[in-house]
Amino acid sequence: LKKGADAACSDDTSCLKELVITWINQQFCPSPLIRPDDKHSRSFASDICGKLLCPSEWDWDRNCIKAGIHDRTAKYIVSENSWPLYLYENYTVNRDNLEEGLLKSKLLVLAFKAILTSPSSAKEAEGDGDATKHIEVPQLTFEWQVRFSLSSVSSWHTMDGDFDYEVFWNNIVDFLKDIPGPITRHRVEKLLEWWTRKVFGTNHCDDLMPEVVSQMSVNTLAEQRKVQEDAAFDSE
Repeated sequence: LKKGADAACSDDTSCLKELVITWINQQFCPSPLIRPDDKHSRSFASDICGKLLCPSEWDWDRNCIKAGIHDRTAKYIVSENSWPLYLYENYTVNRDNLEEGLLKSKLLVLAFKAILTSPSSAKEAEGDGDATKHIEVPQLTFEWQVRFSLSSVSSWHTMDGDFDYEVFWNNIVDFLKDIPGPITRHRVEKLLEWWTRKVFGTNHCDDLMPEVVSQMSVNTLAEQRKVQEDAAFDSE
């Protein structure tokens, strides 16, 4: 089972390596476009990949930060102890509230759909509205695969410079499961609901109460037929 799981994970990661760059080219239109088949032009060698991998506490647009990261200075260590920008909705961060928008980026949604179903499903704006499906915490621990796809490393290693993928994975799990109280639990539940809507769409079957259904066209037509039959009978 473990071998099967490892193989499936490897297939997902291999699939994402080109897809992620294709999506980045579509979203950001860098010039020149990043070659999906070239891993070496990614990571901090690419301005857009560098921005997405940049720790959220730093401003990638500042030249001193870019230089510090490129030169791997002690002041600018890129490690698993920071939330990278690619995790955030609209790739922007509120440094006064680092939880706001975390794990809501378009890149993550596209990657999740490609992993969950197929690469083609990532093109769909919304899911099929299946009310029996729900996103659970274990499913939201794939972010490391997107990070690896953005990196310039061609083969899998647990460490990428100062970045530890295993600890990063644990940080994601802790964010979702290490809940200090009911307020945080509510926010995590709302995050899972958001992911369910994004991936599977919205289903309102539970809202179809009898009084609502009675006003819909199928029932209305049936009632009109009945009235017509009654009126014809009365006229005879």
